[in-house]
Amino acid sequence: MPGAARSLLRSDGAGVEVRVGDALTIGTAFALCGSIRGHLADSPRALVLNLEQVKAVDVVGLAALLQITRLARQLDVPLTIIPSVAIHRGLISAELVDEVPVVSNPGRVPLSAVGARDFDPPDALTPFLAATPRVGLRQPAWEELSIFGEWAYDSLLSQMVGSELLYRCRHLGPYHPDFVASIFSDPTSLTLFVQPVPSPASPVGFVRLYDIRLVEQLGFLETAIADPHSLRRGWGVEASRLLLAFAMDVLAIRRVEAKVFAYNPLSINALKRNGFQQEGLLRQAKTYRGRRWDILVFSILEDELHAQRELEQFPYMGFWETGSPSPSSCSRRSGAA
Repeated sequence: MPGAARSLLRSDGAGVEVRVGDALTIGTAFALCGSIRGHLADSPRALVLNLEQVKAVDVVGLAALLQITRLARQLDVPLTIIPSVAIHRGLISAELVDEVPVVSNPGRVPLSAVGARDFDPPDALTPFLAATPRVGLRQPAWEELSIFGEWAYDSLLSQMVGSELLYRCRHLGPYHPDFVASIFSDPTSLTLFVQPVPSPASPVGFVRLYDIRLVEQLGFLETAIADPHSLRRGWGVEASRLLLAFAMDVLAIRRVEAKVFAYNPLSINALKRNGFQQEGLLRQAKTYRGRRWDILVFSILEDELHAQRELEQFPYMGFWETGSPSPSSCSRRSGAA
C-alpha cells in the first residue's frame, strides 16, 4: 500500500503500527482500510495508526478513520491515532475529534501552518471510482482544474445551479490554493467529474456532496451538467444515483438534502426521478430575471436510498468488500501491506 507500512510495536507481536505518508484521501483510503482489515484479522492486542506524515486529508479519508475506529471497537482492539497537523485540522472541520482516539499534543505546529500547497494532487487522469454502462465518476486531475475555470463563467449554469464551488473558482481561479484544497482535500465535501462511458470522453459536468456530517450521516447534493449538448440525456440523473450509492457505502451517508430553484424544472424532475421528496421551501429566496423565486428543499432518507440502489443493482463500493464494518468484514486477509 503506497504510503503505509506495518511494523511490530513489540517483538512478541502484541501490537502493530501502520504508518501513512503524504495523503489520506480518496486515492489512498481504500488501500489503508484493506491493510487495517488484514492486521485486525490477526487479532492484535493493540493497533496504532501513525498519521504524523500526512499532509492532506479529505472527507473520504476521514470517513475511513471513523469506520476504522468503529471496527476496532467492535473487535475490542485498542486503537490509537497519532495525527498530523493536517489530520487534526480535518478532524476539527468535520467535527470528528471526539469520535476517534487521537493522541493530543499541545506542542504541535498551529493549524494554520499547513496549506494546500503542501500536498501534490493527482497529475494524471484518474480511474473511475464508480461507473454504470453509460457514465462514470472520477476525481479531477491537476491539469483538469482549468475545466472548472471554464464552467465558472457559464452564465446559464450559474443561474440554474447557483454553485458555491463555481463562484469560488470564478473569483479565486482554478489553481488558487484554497480552490485546489476544496477539490482535493476538503474534510466536508466530495467533488467528482461526470464522464460519459466509454472513454475517451470529456467530463460533461460534476456531482458534489457538500456540508457532509459524518457523525450525523448526512450531506447536501449538487449536480451540474455544463455541456449544453448533454442536457436531457439523463447523465445528471444517473450520475447522482451513482454518487448516492457511493456515498452510502464509503461515507455511510443516510440522509441527503438538495435545494433547487423553483424556475428550474429540469433539476426538480431529476430529484424526483431519484426518489427525493420535497419537504419544504424557502419563500422568495432567489432573484432571477427581476422576480423573486422560491427555493425548494428536497431530501432522500435511508430506506429511499436503498430502494433506489436496489432498482439499479449497484454493487457494494465501500472500504470493506463485504459490507459495513463488522467483525465478519475482517474474515479475509487483504493483500495490502
